[in-house]
Amino acid sequence: MQTQMKGLSQFFLDLRNTKDLEEENKRINLEMNNIQQKFRSPQSLNGYQRKKYICKLMYIYMLGFNDAKELGLGEALQLIESTHFSEKQVGYLAISVLINREAGQSVKEYMNDLLEMMHGALVRDLQSNNEDVNCAAIQFIASKFNVFYDGDFLSDPVVKESDEMAKEWLELIDIVYSLSCSPIQSPLIKKKAALGLLSLLKLYPQVILSNSNWIPRLLTLIDDKDLGVVTSCIPLVKFLITIKPQFVKSVVPTISQRLYGLVIGNTCPDTYFYYNTPAPWLIIKLLQVVEHFFLLTTEDHNNYQIPVLQVTDLDSETLNNLRQVVSRSIHNASKQIKGLPNRNSQSAILFQAVSLAVFLDASPDAIAGAINASILLLDSNETNTRYLALDALIKLSARASPDNTNHSITQRFDQHLLKLFELLTDKDISVRRKSLDLLYTVCNPQTYETVIKKLLHYFPYSDFTLRSEIAIKIAVLAERFATDSTWYVTTMLKLLSIGGGNSNGTSYISNEVWERIVQIIVNNESLQSKSCKLIIELLQDPLQANGHTKSQPVINTISENLIKVAAFILGEFGQMAGEDEETDHDPTGSPEQYLPSVQYQLLYEAYFRVSLVVRAMLLTTFFKFFVKFPKEDFAADIVDLFEAETQSIDIELQTRAYEYLKLTTNADNRNLALAAVRPLPIFERKTSALMSRIGSVQKIASNRNRSTSFVSASKINNGNNGTVASNRLSLANSSSEHLATRQLYNHYPSTSSVALPTTKEEDDDLSEDGSKEEANPFGDDDPPIVLSPNWYSGYHRMCHYDAGIFYESQFIKIIYRIVKDGHQLRLQFTIINNCAKTTGVDITNLRVLNIESLTKPEDPNYILNLKQLPKSTVSDKTTMEIDIKIRNVVENNESPILSLTFMCGGSFNQLNLKFPVILLKTVSSTAMADLDDFKKRWLQIGELLGVEQGESTARVLTSHRYNSSNVVRLLSRLGFAVVYNTSDDSDQGILVMGAGILHTQKSKYGVLTTIKSIDAIGREFEVSVRCTGGGIPEIITSTMKEIMEGKF
Repeated sequence: MQTQMKGLSQFFLDLRNTKDLEEENKRINLEMNNIQQKFRSPQSLNGYQRKKYICKLMYIYMLGFNDAKELGLGEALQLIESTHFSEKQVGYLAISVLINREAGQSVKEYMNDLLEMMHGALVRDLQSNNEDVNCAAIQFIASKFNVFYDGDFLSDPVVKESDEMAKEWLELIDIVYSLSCSPIQSPLIKKKAALGLLSLLKLYPQVILSNSNWIPRLLTLIDDKDLGVVTSCIPLVKFLITIKPQFVKSVVPTISQRLYGLVIGNTCPDTYFYYNTPAPWLIIKLLQVVEHFFLLTTEDHNNYQIPVLQVTDLDSETLNNLRQVVSRSIHNASKQIKGLPNRNSQSAILFQAVSLAVFLDASPDAIAGAINASILLLDSNETNTRYLALDALIKLSARASPDNTNHSITQRFDQHLLKLFELLTDKDISVRRKSLDLLYTVCNPQTYETVIKKLLHYFPYSDFTLRSEIAIKIAVLAERFATDSTWYVTTMLKLLSIGGGNSNGTSYISNEVWERIVQIIVNNESLQSKSCKLIIELLQDPLQANGHTKSQPVINTISENLIKVAAFILGEFGQMAGEDEETDHDPTGSPEQYLPSVQYQLLYEAYFRVSLVVRAMLLTTFFKFFVKFPKEDFAADIVDLFEAETQSIDIELQTRAYEYLKLTTNADNRNLALAAVRPLPIFERKTSALMSRIGSVQKIASNRNRSTSFVSASKINNGNNGTVASNRLSLANSSSEHLATRQLYNHYPSTSSVALPTTKEEDDDLSEDGSKEEANPFGDDDPPIVLSPNWYSGYHRMCHYDAGIFYESQFIKIIYRIVKDGHQLRLQFTIINNCAKTTGVDITNLRVLNIESLTKPEDPNYILNLKQLPKSTVSDKTTMEIDIKIRNVVENNESPILSLTFMCGGSFNQLNLKFPVILLKTVSSTAMADLDDFKKRWLQIGELLGVEQGESTARVLTSHRYNSSNVVRLLSRLGFAVVYNTSDDSDQGILVMGAGILHTQKSKYGVLTTIKSIDAIGREFEVSVRCTGGGIPEIITSTMKEIMEGKF
């Protein structure tokens, strides 16, 4: 194009050569006038000239001349109508550049206007037989209809069914969907259509919710042979699973097989190798999507957020594949790698593998390998590499499961603390911030003193932007792990003293920190005396009390935050400082230094160096001093201060001073003054506000189902031995996501403060993650599953026999075998490729889409476990196993539905087959002496439960004639022991009696049955059942009737 459009190149050159803006505008206006004149006589323009002028207008528009939009829009639309691809391509490009959302225009209006303008052309080009034309239209859809807007695309969609343009949107979506799933389309079309479909579905999500049968077809793209299609469809797969989480278990095995092939088998086309690594970008995306699935939540029947995927949901082969992929990725990154690009690709895979490892319950060796490999990358010269390594380690430690595994993970970092401390002085602030977050997550009861001491020492040297985060993390860690009350108070007061805060507003510690300290001290009597002494010492000599060295920078000799705590604590408990002469924290201390007069003098000296807010607090403290110590010499000075502050220009100081002056100078107000300084009650707030300010670590840790532990001040060991209190709170395991959004006291129970477990309301207040984002806002229940034709013959055969043909069609044949073991059943399916016999075509993309259990979710009557998945590609046959555990009495209408999808010869097929999970399958024979014994037990059941609960009778009309031997074989196949039967030539009719035991996990039931013919030809029978479990005979009778009749 550049060699042909010489006029366009010359125009660009002219603009570059202009000397100033005025000359440039003159040249542009001249060109626009020329183009306008040319467009007035379109008959004289050929395709080349039209393209050239449109390209000039696009360039002019991008320079800020909006008039070019009106001039070129109509001509661009005409270019799209052209039959020449080069002209059509320029037309689509021009519309993409010239049409943009205007200020004040809603997303809905913009999208509808754009669709109204382009609908006809897009539909025509999407239906074209020219692949290039298809691609141009799809690319336009993917780019221009992919608009980010405020709000959730599910709860507030841009397009709704009631919109006027809904029909046009649906037509467009249907065509793009067909292109993405068509077996005859090229990979180029498929991968572009997948991206275009994603953009459209985000605008109109109700389409996919109403057409859930589209999802299985779209999910097959993840197993496409072309890696470009797989890469392009990953965002679409994530979107589909997000809105329909029930399909997640069907797609993870396919992803695991793809990952296994890439990482372990190196099965990748040569064109997708990046140096020595097969498709690293695809490996990372696949690992990311698996991690995304583990992080997804959905609402259960109690409206709690629960994970849609847990490691227990994966079959052994899938889990083993993922673990091997993670292990090999860690191993590959740990080796000596030549070449920077190859090393970067392996490191990128490592970071994502480490993020996923914690969800797979990886072995301790694998975790240790992941930590060691990531630690090695912290020495990299690349800032990005160090940052990503720290991020991966944070995810690994913060998302660890809430059991002993987490404790062992954090302990593995103990030997690397020096390395993490070094990174606090990294040249890049983002690395410093990440290293701070990692220190926070890996801190444990063995290392907390070392970590906090280092952070306190680092605080004066740290960046101003980091100091607030450091202070909050120190406060949270000290509260979580403290076992020595003196250590805790000393640490927190040191933090306040070095944290800045003066009358000029310089402060690096938020109010939540000093407020939390006050709350803890007020609620713990054992801390009050010690706290007063420590505060006094810090006010007397802040540098020496902090252990400050000359090499450290001095932030402030007196911290406002410390004065706030001093005002609050000394005013309330100052009289306790001299009561206990033992100063265990400072053996050289003397009682005289803690006298009320000393306290007053220290606060008075600080009064004129603090802000007005703190002065107001100090006035209240002085008032308390006056009431508590009216005979001290400083009482007169307090009155003078109140009198002076009544003239203050600050209304708060003036008001307080005036009120306190009246209470202190009038003897009649003595009782009122005493009432005003009554002891503070215990704070009732259960939670720490610090957790809402902990930073990005909270969000990372909240993305993992974690237990929650809370701090309890009563657990503090008041001795100085520093040992962990033996009565720590225990960790409560939970898999509910709503617990994970609680406070981030996630690794260990805290041992300092007054907190008790929060209520649900308090949890909701603390949650900042929007834990219900993924809920389906439309609230419509999924439509019932439509069973495949001819499903019932296999279902009935499985009820009757323990082996046989479950389903057969021209493409596929499924054979089953049932293995019984009491209340446990194992279904072994053999899936045979029928296509191989006729056309020689393999079955591909075979996937267990879902096994829909129809039993109740609470205390289910049976549990299904997919033990073995079938192979994705079937040349001859493959196997599948399902384990069933019968827990309770199963109704006949609770049998599950197995959904399979596969492709054969390019056609997509889905099977929805119900298989019986019925109580009768658990029957085992029982020894019974003779007919008299049978009659005796029959009568006993009748006497115990009565006819209504203990017996059920049904009349059965069979499709063919039975004799006595047929009925005996039937009962034997079902598991009954035949106690009595008439002979085949008996003229008394057919009578067969059987006995058995029904097995469930919770109980066993004795069952007796009689089958008696009513007519003379053996087609009409009366089936009677008695059972020791109430209500069970009706279920057994119904099942036997169905077996004999072949219908419900």
